[in-house]
Amino acid sequence: MSILYNEVQPENNSPNGFTDNQTISFVIKGDGSKMVKNSMRLDFDLDCCSTFVSVGGANTLVNPNTRIGVNNKIGGHAFISECMIETQASGVLETISDYSRVANVLSTASMSEEQYYTQMAQAEGRQSCVDAARYVVQAVAPNANIQTGGGAPPGGRAPAGATFAERLAVLTAQVNQDLRPDAANDKTSPAQFSIKPYCCLNRAIGDDVSLAKLGFIRVEFTLSRSQVALMGGDATGTAGFVMRNPRLRYISYPDNGKQGKVMMNTVVSLRSTANSQFHNVQARVPLQNASGVVISYIDQARARDTREDSLALEQYPSLDRLEYLFSDNNQNYIQYPLEDKDTMVKLGIQALSDSGMHQATLNRLVANQGTLHGLSFQQFIDLTKQKFSVQLTSSSVNMATSPVELHLMFLGMLEL
Repeated sequence: MSILYNEVQPENNSPNGFTDNQTISFVIKGDGSKMVKNSMRLDFDLDCCSTFVSVGGANTLVNPNTRIGVNNKIGGHAFISECMIETQASGVLETISDYSRVANVLSTASMSEEQYYTQMAQAEGRQSCVDAARYVVQAVAPNANIQTGGGAPPGGRAPAGATFAERLAVLTAQVNQDLRPDAANDKTSPAQFSIKPYCCLNRAIGDDVSLAKLGFIRVEFTLSRSQVALMGGDATGTAGFVMRNPRLRYISYPDNGKQGKVMMNTVVSLRSTANSQFHNVQARVPLQNASGVVISYIDQARARDTREDSLALEQYPSLDRLEYLFSDNNQNYIQYPLEDKDTMVKLGIQALSDSGMHQATLNRLVANQGTLHGLSFQQFIDLTKQKFSVQLTSSSVNMATSPVELHLMFLGMLEL
């Protein structure tokens, strides 16, 4: 069986790149081939700007002294706000809004410190600490053939047989050279990322995907606002980014004429704002096979502060009681009240584990400085025919002046 490594360019490609809220659309066409499940990757170059003017404009790129970075646990995923998957045969399969927060929840709960040092994590721009996430968005200095200063030989290398003094002179010239991205003798290259999106086609089990049966597959990414993607002391209202040269890669092989079942994990996101001690979230969720729900929180003021991490998984202030209300498949009305804070978190981890994130553990969540709550339904429930409710009771007296954003992730399953 011959394996093909495919690369797709955006159908709406822009030579100057893409920025906030713009959509990048890829179309996979592969008659006579099957796409290997879980093989999709998005590669792109990035210009991170301390002062952003326009795409293709006179932007000022960040340098090693600039305090601007991304959430270290998700790296390049921070630049995506929405992911949509559509097939010719089945229509829209999945739309993940609030994508970067979904990525942070899944990563924070499931990644150990050692995993941040793997080649896969490094390619995605993930780092073990916040400070290191500044450097992944900076331009990269070349390894050789760099512009050198006074009297050094071409290419910045001492010739064979050079004396110690000659070698020292070359090293000194290399150290003293100006490698700032905006320098006149700029020899740097843009930051590069290769991320594996958390879409249903990358969280699948069963057969591979027959493109002959499904027809084309459209994959669309909507980019985040700079205020959400970027963070740091210098991330003021002028900071921004340009994503350039995006490519979608996947693996395929010749179609065998069969299409077995493909089971895919999926996510539907909702958002609410709590500004009182008692808050009720009630929604009809467009998910027929829901297995659980996970909730994360962030102070609204910090979420809107361009310098803060807008994707942080913070604690809900003075939470006294959390209650879930819904009906199961037998139309039994379920009220699930919780008052023990450890149990609230453990049930959230269980919900993630039951939805395919088997690496999710309480220890990893704590080590990554995150907090989340949730509930596993212990069965697949159709939420399109009922209203799902979550009620939170807090003893905090500051809810009116310091509202909290709630981000609900409903976990479920899709079938092709």
